[in-house]
Amino acid sequence: MGRGGSEQGSAGPHRDEIPTDDVPIRSAATVVLLDDRPDLHVLALRRTDASTFVAGYTLFPGGAVDDGDHDARWGDLSSGAVGALPGMDDPLSYRIAVVRETIEEIGVAVGIADEEVAADLVARRHDLESGAVSLADLVSAAGAHLDLSGIHPVARWVTPMPSIKRYDTAFFVARVPAGSRPVVDGREAVHAEWCRPADALERWEAGELTMISPTIAMFQRLASWRTVDEVLAATTDAPVRHVRILDDSTTPVRFEGDDDYDAPGTRATLGWVWLPAGPLEG
Repeated sequence: MGRGGSEQGSAGPHRDEIPTDDVPIRSAATVVLLDDRPDLHVLALRRTDASTFVAGYTLFPGGAVDDGDHDARWGDLSSGAVGALPGMDDPLSYRIAVVRETIEEIGVAVGIADEEVAADLVARRHDLESGAVSLADLVSAAGAHLDLSGIHPVARWVTPMPSIKRYDTAFFVARVPAGSRPVVDGREAVHAEWCRPADALERWEAGELTMISPTIAMFQRLASWRTVDEVLAATTDAPVRHVRILDDSTTPVRFEGDDDYDAPGTRATLGWVWLPAGPLEG
């Protein structure tokens, strides 16, 4: 099934069907920003050590979907949102969250073609983060709109129990806007760097980086691709792969079809990835 398919269960159950405890499951969105430098690079962040969730871990820009991401005005203020997110309601809100969180967290405006408007939105990043103003208000006041056609869904992960926080997260890939210079907010993210996916995995294996399975899975898949164009083309009509793991942070992720997918000790996750392996696999 492709990302726009109708078989909702093929990328996991609906939110209401996911086992839970006293910790509510919140909607969230993460974006893996890509660039050719000249080969494929990914923007990786390090989360602050003061965080109450995955402190000090390497991850990608993103965060929880908030009320403003559901604003009814987004139907007129955005275009180009492609396909449903299997098992997840209001797919537009996840894409809006990607744009907002990326502005707030690293000062990069995805989906805004007008460079002056993009710069104005970035200049208000702290107001957005504090809730002093909404992204819909800023986009409307600028007479602009968001083009979401370049934001491609590639995975879904749900935080397992037990956890102090749980998220139902849509993962996307997107090309970084030309001329962007990511600058971390210093509150949630304290470091940003462009890296080759294979290099990031080598540093993780050496113990230099700490990551959890959703991040590891993205680096594993991206390490087999050569260019941004190849990755973006591969997101269309790719089959969903359920994910298994041996350990959440110290071993590679297993995808359906892998020889060790059912190896002793592995267990199923609430994770589904539909970015396939590329020509460099193996």
